Amino acid sequence: MVTDKLFRRLMKFIQDGDTLSVAAAKTGMDDKTARKYRNLGKLPSQLKTTRHWRTRPDVFKDVWAEVQQLLLNEPALEGITIFDFLCRQYPDSVPSI
Repeated sequence: MVTDKLFRRLMKFIQDGDTLSVAAAKTGMDDKTARKYRNLGKLPSQLKTTRHWRTRPDVFKDVWAEVQQLLLNEPALEGITIFDFLCRQYPDSVPSI
């Protein structure tokens, strides 16, 4: 993974007169990766996009209102206690560990 710090090192080596291949080797990057980031001219952190979709289904969707009510009634409950309660109440809906 190319970080902003690594990208800055790459650009410093290029500005100091190293070829792209040498600069990439000094930073431990592949030539194609170094060329990509050099041509883009942006920091890797500027290229990230935010993900707005879920990567897996929400298994607690059906019981979340009950979880909220439990926490409102007793804020000191721990997560494992709530999870054990949900496993006993809804054995088919909540995945077990």
